[in-house]
Amino acid sequence: MDELTAFNRCLDWLTQAVAQPTRVDGLVLCGNSLPATAIAAGQLAQQYQLPTVIIAGGVGHATKYLRHNLDQPASHASEAALMATLIRQTGYTGELRLDETSTNTGSNATHARDLAPANWRHVLLIQDPLLARRTELTFAANWANVDFTRYLPTTLQLSQLEPLRFKGETTLTGWQPAYFTELLLGEFQRLADTPTGYGPRGQGFIAHVEIPEDVLAAVADLQSRALHRQR
Repeated sequence: MDELTAFNRCLDWLTQAVAQPTRVDGLVLCGNSLPATAIAAGQLAQQYQLPTVIIAGGVGHATKYLRHNLDQPASHASEAALMATLIRQTGYTGELRLDETSTNTGSNATHARDLAPANWRHVLLIQDPLLARRTELTFAANWANVDFTRYLPTTLQLSQLEPLRFKGETTLTGWQPAYFTELLLGEFQRLADTPTGYGPRGQGFIAHVEIPEDVLAAVADLQSRALHRQR
């Protein structure tokens, strides 16, 4: 298969659209490189009339890309602090609870759990679309008695690789190509239930995930190519 087809087969499964829930008690925004996720968080918090939003994100691999996307390369602010400003710009006036120490999805989950109001039972998770599936699994493994829904309004499909261009109307984009490639292939390494993955046969961070064979074939095809990957 050609490179574009392989990417789109991976994206079709990894970023499969999810129906927006009718009931939401709380919202957690996980730090990432995409300002559009914070804008969406602020808009959804107002749509659901949420009194509290949690933002979990310290300084990690996505921070330099977020600062770049915000044209603030010299900033020393955490992902949570930068995204809090963006949420306020949407007009959201509720409480923002920030975790500025998390540097991975597991700590996003546990630190956000410690900040969450006791009455949260239906929680919407907003994250980089490439990381959203694993994020939902990680939160489910760390919070008891809570239903999580990942925010994925549109399945991503590429129309062009260099520069990255997407089909249809989608706002949750903004990656540099090498970082996009690294995130996508890295997610399949983590989601695969193998000794090197995050599932029960590996590190045990998440529940077992069944990845379709045709998707695994596309992943293998991309891994065999000399692609530029940068994290």
